Amino acid sequence: MLKEEKFGEKESLSVLDGFTLDREKLIGPQIYQFLLNAIVTVRLSPGIGLKEKEVIKRLGVSRTPIREALLRLEDEGLVQIFPQSGTYVSKIKIEAVLESQFIREALECSVARYASRNRNDELLDSLSRKLEDYETALNDDEVKLMYEKDEEFHRTLANFCFPNRLWKITNQAKLQMDRVRHLSLAVQERRINVLKEHRWIFQNIADGNEDRAENAMKKHLEYFHHDLKIVQDEHPDYFKE
Repeated sequence: MLKEEKFGEKESLSVLDGFTLDREKLIGPQIYQFLLNAIVTVRLSPGIGLKEKEVIKRLGVSRTPIREALLRLEDEGLVQIFPQSGTYVSKIKIEAVLESQFIREALECSVARYASRNRNDELLDSLSRKLEDYETALNDDEVKLMYEKDEEFHRTLANFCFPNRLWKITNQAKLQMDRVRHLSLAVQERRINVLKEHRWIFQNIADGNEDRAENAMKKHLEYFHHDLKIVQDEHPDYFKE
């Protein structure tokens, strides 16, 4: 059983602040996406309790869409619902994180190989802009923007290969590891290394060297194991074996 931590007034105000519903669209998916983002970015900490009544009150909606969103998040392993105890953001399970990393590596190493074999000027120009954008965010110390530009670099490659479902599948597979990635960006050295690693991936794709492009992607993604250890040491209460 997770130790209960109240989804208190201070945190609820900070997390829900600025979130508005589009009443012309389905409510449930909007709440799901908002809570998903809050959990993955660790604005809702692993192990924290989610008080449905407070969320309902803050958002001015009925219980049904809140419940639907939480059930989807439970299916994805991001929340735990205990009928007699409440709902909690799941702690980060090491096995689930390693599985996420394994799947992502398998997919994205193939993506790097494909991209280096089929590269064109449009892809290279787009990747170059992503690198510049990340460097700007790094220089401005904009951590949130750095993460977004990191994602855009990888999404650009995935969409170059297969634009319909590949990134959606990859993104879904890496949900568990993304919480660790957000926490690892608190380390300045990691922010810098992401840029270096992306540049090496880009260079090998631009050169059309399939083996080196795949190896560069593999090393980039394998560094996650190092990040995981650092984050575990820094936030042991966030994890569950």
